[in-house]
Amino acid sequence: MRSSRCPIIVTGLLLGWLSAALAAAEADPPSAREVIDRQLKDALAILRDAKLTAEQKRQKIGKIAEEHTDFETLSKMTMGRYWRDLSAEQRAAFIEAFKTHLSNTYGTLLNGYTNEDVKAVGDHREPNGDWTVQLSVVGTVNGSRQELAKVDCRLRRKAEWKVIDVIPEGVSIAANFRDQFQDIMAHGGFDRLLKLLREKGGGAAAARS
Repeated sequence: MRSSRCPIIVTGLLLGWLSAALAAAEADPPSAREVIDRQLKDALAILRDAKLTAEQKRQKIGKIAEEHTDFETLSKMTMGRYWRDLSAEQRAAFIEAFKTHLSNTYGTLLNGYTNEDVKAVGDHREPNGDWTVQLSVVGTVNGSRQELAKVDCRLRRKAEWKVIDVIPEGVSIAANFRDQFQDIMAHGGFDRLLKLLREKGGGAAAARS
């Protein structure tokens, strides 16, 4: 039986874990799956390090995610048709507020980590050149190790591979945010959306202090 709390916790973990896997910029770079296999071990080591406090773990994972998630592409995906109407200043403000909101929200969810493991079980190239890596999340339920969730991760390469979406159990995080943001844009406009993102980002940060 799969844990009902697993997908949202896994999403938070993977936004940091998978981002850690994508920093290679070599002449002959490894595949996305190869990089993930190697770097997931490093991210898990952070989460399992008993010498680190919860806040230190959040900061380390959050820094990795900030450096190696393609927030511009993710912002375009979540804003949909409204993106083209935003000025350069509005786009920059949205990206920064959205990045803070994601980092704070999913960073907090790392507290729910209970020794789950994540393994790549498949991968394939998308028609537009993106790459999807399929993962299996394994944890302990009633004393035995079993699969808790399946997660697809979408990567896009510009100068390097970066995460643009995480899809736990078939539910796209980018699509979920797009539904929320477009509803706010339709009824309150950009200023309303930006205000809400900044309030939520600040609230999440305050809750941890």
